[in-house]
Amino acid sequence: MRPPPTGFPAIPYLAVYRANLAPPESDLCVARTPDLEIKLSPGPIQFSYTTPVVRYAPPGASLAQAQRHCELPPGSYLLIRIRVEAADPASARRMAALRVAEATCVFDLRYPGLIAEKLYEGTVNEPGRFVFMGEGPLWVAAQPHRDPEDVAHEIATDFSSLRGLSEGDRDRFQLAARWFRRGQEAINLVDKLLFLWTVLEIYPAMGKRKVSNTTSRFLSERLYRDLSRQEIKEKTKLGRIEGVRDGIVHKGKAFVGPTEEEPFSGYIQRLEVIAATCLRMLAGMPPGDELDKYVRQN
Repeated sequence: MRPPPTGFPAIPYLAVYRANLAPPESDLCVARTPDLEIKLSPGPIQFSYTTPVVRYAPPGASLAQAQRHCELPPGSYLLIRIRVEAADPASARRMAALRVAEATCVFDLRYPGLIAEKLYEGTVNEPGRFVFMGEGPLWVAAQPHRDPEDVAHEIATDFSSLRGLSEGDRDRFQLAARWFRRGQEAINLVDKLLFLWTVLEIYPAMGKRKVSNTTSRFLSERLYRDLSRQEIKEKTKLGRIEGVRDGIVHKGKAFVGPTEEEPFSGYIQRLEVIAATCLRMLAGMPPGDELDKYVRQN
């Protein structure tokens, strides 16, 4: 597959899925253009990709890159290879991801259930060339030195608090925790915001529609009794975040553009702290003071 003739360096991108299909005897081409190749393959499959590696040395942290090699045994696979050219890496990443979504959707519509698990999606390395483009910014935060015994003791205390919850509150915490964890693991900023917003929909909103009002009222009544619901809503920007969330859902936004990345990251940082504070209170843990930097600011 040759790169398309444009002025920007081509970014190699690969998506690999396990297929619920008898493997072909050899690679079977489904579609091929200068910048796209879709094929069914019996494997084995080999590729390498670059991944960030965070090294923590309290009180500091550093970021490096490492190359990982992947070898998949003989089986039944769907491979989508793309070479995309754009003026900036973020645009290239979005274009490639949308083309993968388009291709796999055609399979899903024609043969529901044929595509099984996704094994890999992202940039891949070429001989003498290492490429990395994440779905979003990488946040590296310095960590303080912690004694492992102190960590174990405090977490054990927190689990004791969880066991003391009612069945309904424990179920609610577990469900919200699942979405909170997905928000921590997501790299795509749009996904991250939606996952963290879902936490607030589960608690403290508990299904009520106006999540920003319900959450602000909860924080006013339970944590910041000297501030009104409206004051908290304005200081945390919950109303603005709710508008961004509604725009994502109703307009079908999939990615954040380069000019949006900074304000969007700010919304997510606020949302993460709000969700964590609410979940701590649900779990019977100390709420912490992380939210003060937003609520107590002038």
